[in-house]
Amino acid sequence: MTTPPPPAVVLMLAAVAPHLGGPNTADEQRQVSDSIRASRYRDGLKLQPAQAVRGEDILGLVLDHAPTVIHFSGHATVDGLRVLTSDGGDAPMVTAGLGELLTSVGKAVRLAVLNACDSSAIAEELAQCVGCAIGYQGRVRDGLAQDFARDFYRCIGTGLAVGPAHRAAAAVAKQYGATDAELPRLHARADVDPETTYLLHPAHMPPLPGPGRLPNATAFLARRAAAKPFTVLLTGITDSEDGLRSRLSSAITDVEIQWIQIDHRSNDI
Repeated sequence: MTTPPPPAVVLMLAAVAPHLGGPNTADEQRQVSDSIRASRYRDGLKLQPAQAVRGEDILGLVLDHAPTVIHFSGHATVDGLRVLTSDGGDAPMVTAGLGELLTSVGKAVRLAVLNACDSSAIAEELAQCVGCAIGYQGRVRDGLAQDFARDFYRCIGTGLAVGPAHRAAAAVAKQYGATDAELPRLHARADVDPETTYLLHPAHMPPLPGPGRLPNATAFLARRAAAKPFTVLLTGITDSEDGLRSRLSSAITDVEIQWIQIDHRSNDI
């Protein structure tokens, strides 16, 4: 029996000092977790939360969980993402250093999502290290950022690539009044196409049709001996009439089958 591949891991790093104020990272994690569980290919995506993150924690978290996505929730400035310190405050991480860490040990990381104000420039720099990154140009309302994250991961868990997932989540935010200036920006390295960057392993999604195997609709009439006639409509991808007959004969005996193939380009049924 073939062992299924591990799911893509979203490592969600929350770094908010309670006395400094900031987004409700616990609620954000809950929303994203619920969204992943509700997605079509939920087994292909796993949330790994980490609260009260300090700079020295990130190396161990990346080594332990081999994430596909680094998601940061907290504060940022032009100096970098802010993580907690031992004295209860916070301090910025040097973006170049974080990028080198991910390049060295985060080989599986393909996307960074920065749910923090003023993080677009940081995302642009990190994209050169991991391939794709999402960040906000200015200040962002906590509710908007959390809603975007929820909808974005729902799209990823449904099998969308990074580019379409980003556009879909942004479109939902615009439906509720968000302006273009408020929406997060998607950055990509020159050799990476977000339109074809899928984060889920193909084994967790239905296979795409191969060359020469176009989707079609196949209808057949089956009638048991001395039984009332009945009609079944099958839709999907089939190789041949012989292949369908073979599969049916193993499940239904004493039947007559009429093969009708409907061209997939036709609107006529």
